[in-house]
Amino acid sequence: MKTSIETSATYTLEFITQRRIEKKEEINQSKACICNLTKQLVAPQKSKSKIEYLMQNINSGIAAYDGIMTGLKILKRIRKYFAQKK
Repeated sequence: MKTSIETSATYTLEFITQRRIEKKEEINQSKACICNLTKQLVAPQKSKSKIEYLMQNINSGIAAYDGIMTGLKILKRIRKYFAQKK
């Protein structure tokens, strides 16, 4: 990362354009790094054997079921809260 400090308060159009290009490149590099890290964190682990593959699928299914059931419980409570009182 290049930083240049000018002593005067005047900025030229070329200086601003150059700084803008540098910052865009820096943002693109950061974005690529974040994308790579996110892919590594979110991607499922590669199984070494068929048993590990099967267990991974079972765990994923249980997690999905648990998420759906938790969501339904939350929705029921929200509906009770907003239900009309008779």
